Amino acid sequence: MRCNMPVYPVLRFRAQLRLAHSHPRERMPNDLNRFYASALMQTLFARELSALAPVLAGIYGNHGLFLRAHAAAPVALPPHLLGTMTELAVAADGRFEGSVSCELAELPFASESFKLLIVQHAFERIDHVQACAVELARVLAPEGVVLILGFNPLGSWRPWLASRAAGGSRLRLRSARACQRLLAGEQIDTLQVRYPGVFWPRACAIGQTPTRIETLLARFGSSWLLLARKRRSTLTPLRLRSGKRELALNPRLLPGAHRECA
Repeated sequence: MRCNMPVYPVLRFRAQLRLAHSHPRERMPNDLNRFYASALMQTLFARELSALAPVLAGIYGNHGLFLRAHAAAPVALPPHLLGTMTELAVAADGRFEGSVSCELAELPFASESFKLLIVQHAFERIDHVQACAVELARVLAPEGVVLILGFNPLGSWRPWLASRAAGGSRLRLRSARACQRLLAGEQIDTLQVRYPGVFWPRACAIGQTPTRIETLLARFGSSWLLLARKRRSTLTPLRLRSGKRELALNPRLLPGAHRECA
């Protein structure tokens, strides 16, 4: 039995499907812009930044570094006491763009030049996060503060993120404990882990005051906040040589010396 239905619409659909899958990188920037510029992401990121206000109020210094996941992500920070805040965002080609343009593992800043580092969901778009963490530890001053925000890989938002970000974002979700181990290898100690996100992936829920149940389930919500501090640089004190006067007052034999018997 011969089918009289024309074949060319099916062939045209298959050709379009092959064309879409053969150029995934061309669709990625549009998908990323749409994802990070959405009302839900804008509201969530603004809520996370507002949760940093109590921490920023107690940090003093001349320079800070703010790493964002995308150029479309919110950039407005709460009031802080830092003189200059350098802003960088992860671009589509995997580089940092913003105040300067550089590679992820080659920041053009002097060592120990930043008193504060804020990383808002930037690690989720970086393949070699270990190399980036080493570079961030290099530019962080001793006793400097690190604030890292990330999506909860075991939270209630994971199905929504998988459905919305699968088109090209390719988010690499990491837990707060994984980032804690990553920072510990760079002499940065974790002080506290908080959960400033919300449980339901709805813009209206983000703007509302969380209920008691939502507060109890905060650790299973959208995101986590890790607070860490770089260890103070320790210098090994050198033993000064004793002067001739001190030797005259307290004469001692050098190690290995032997007295001659009379």
